[in-house]
Amino acid sequence: MKKYALVLVLILLTGFTAGCISSNGQASTTSSESPVSESQTASSPTTTHQQTTTTTTAATETPTSTERGYSTEELLKGVSEIRQFTYTSNATISMNVTIEQEGISQKDHVNLTIIEESYVDFDSWSAWINSTTISQPDGASTSISYITVNNVTYVKTAVGWMKADDETLRELIWEYNIVSLARKYLAREPEERVEGDVLTLRYRLDADDLKVLASAYFASTPDTEISVDDGILELQFRDGILVGGSISYTVSAKTSVSDPTLGNMTIIQEGTWSEVIEITGINEKKSVKEPST
Repeated sequence: MKKYALVLVLILLTGFTAGCISSNGQASTTSSESPVSESQTASSPTTTHQQTTTTTTAATETPTSTERGYSTEELLKGVSEIRQFTYTSNATISMNVTIEQEGISQKDHVNLTIIEESYVDFDSWSAWINSTTISQPDGASTSISYITVNNVTYVKTAVGWMKADDETLRELIWEYNIVSLARKYLAREPEERVEGDVLTLRYRLDADDLKVLASAYFASTPDTEISVDDGILELQFRDGILVGGSISYTVSAKTSVSDPTLGNMTIIQEGTWSEVIEITGINEKKSVKEPST
């Protein structure tokens, strides 16, 4: 089973980059590559500590009911004023995997941890993402980095930086980060509101949003069949300011793979995604430069 598990992990680790690279190159799965650090030159972002106070108009007809403390209208107004932010996230994938080949079915359990550090600038359409995926319990890891400048995204591969050409990737960067999700869901009343030192609002994720989120990590081939359920979005606020949240869902994916060594196989994944996001900076503008390609 070990050789099958290895192929599976490689498929999962590279799934997010499937289709992201133009015809000039392919994504790397080299385990020794480290994420881009802010101390690097040229292609790396550097902090300028420039404070931005740009505001946007909150959505109309927003629910205004409160149990106590801040209303969703007040929270939405504050989130709408976020022009740049940095965040860290820690996602855990836990799944049962079935590999079928030539009438033989084998099962295994796979745990992956995905750690990200990112910066998003809505004003300049610029961002960077450093992501490391670790398989458990062996600790094997792979890292990948993205830089977006003026809505053009580059992916770091084994041969250097390559321009990406993928609408799903752009959609994830701009519409499915924690701030953009907060702007969307705060326009409605939460399923649950928990008061305390940190205010937590819970929402059920829409089916369309779930499909996009799950496809980014589990659709390793264009014809992957995906079913997603039980999607929950949590938004956390301290003193009316968005400080983080979480995203969780259950997923089932069926993928057909043709490997030159192992042959044709069908991989069925059934498990859960659980991600915790922490916002580490708001409206602190950073310089994001186009990498040398």
